[in-house]
Amino acid sequence: MSDSTERNEEDPMAYPWTGSIGVPHAVAVLSTARGCGATLLTAAAGLIVDDAVGRVGQTVVLMDADTGGGGLTELTRYWNATAEAGTDGLIGFAADPIELANRSVHGYLRHVHTGDARRQDMAVFPLGPGDKPGEHLPTNGTLQDTVGAAVERLMDLQGCLIVDCGVVRTPVTLEVCRQVQHIVLIGRAGPAGDAETAELMTWLTERGLREKVLGRVCNDPSGARPGVSAATEATPALMRLPYDRGGAATIALGRLPGPGSPLVRALCEQMLARWPDVLNDGAMGAR
Repeated sequence: MSDSTERNEEDPMAYPWTGSIGVPHAVAVLSTARGCGATLLTAAAGLIVDDAVGRVGQTVVLMDADTGGGGLTELTRYWNATAEAGTDGLIGFAADPIELANRSVHGYLRHVHTGDARRQDMAVFPLGPGDKPGEHLPTNGTLQDTVGAAVERLMDLQGCLIVDCGVVRTPVTLEVCRQVQHIVLIGRAGPAGDAETAELMTWLTERGLREKVLGRVCNDPSGARPGVSAATEATPALMRLPYDRGGAATIALGRLPGPGSPLVRALCEQMLARWPDVLNDGAMGAR
């Protein structure tokens, strides 16, 4: 066993996976309205990638950039997570006295042990450990640069990065969207949801980010069967995400629902259609 392999087993995040499987992608998830499910989508997608390719070395990094809510930070606190640093995520990163260009995220990653009592290689970069997520974020105008540098460093880990931006539309959200490769919107079904999506698309288009938008994931409270509907002017692609109360409850515990979950089936179909290389465990070419 090589020296680098030994060190990798001690701290897998310190020596990122660079093989041909699990090609890295960086995705920002934006809500068109509060409570649409950006945090649920972020957590579920991370668990799916971890389940599919974590065992062969792919890293999964979830980042909470929702400065208006911090739902992902709250959610993952219920998972079995550890961190060596005295502070986590953006809080510690912003307080780091080292020049921004030279900062490392390693000390602020919270390694996640899922509710299934097994960790592949998943980590969370949270907003921080305060009583309320994000309550101690810097207010001196440095937050945008801090978040941008954090996204850049997390992308350098060569893992699958999924950033929960929530519904806020601030310079911080804009910086995340500029850094990542793809943007996914999540919104409500119906005319009101279409209008909210159109408004968000206009906001992104005016800032030169429309081409990064893969489409909208639509929460369908009627429990409709998963599927893809016709594209609209506001949404290049639309996937209906079936209402799955049991699946959501399981994800909240840090466990991936079984294959019978409509939520998992719909997300897997969409991810295989858009990012088949993310879920590649090295055996796809042999099938």
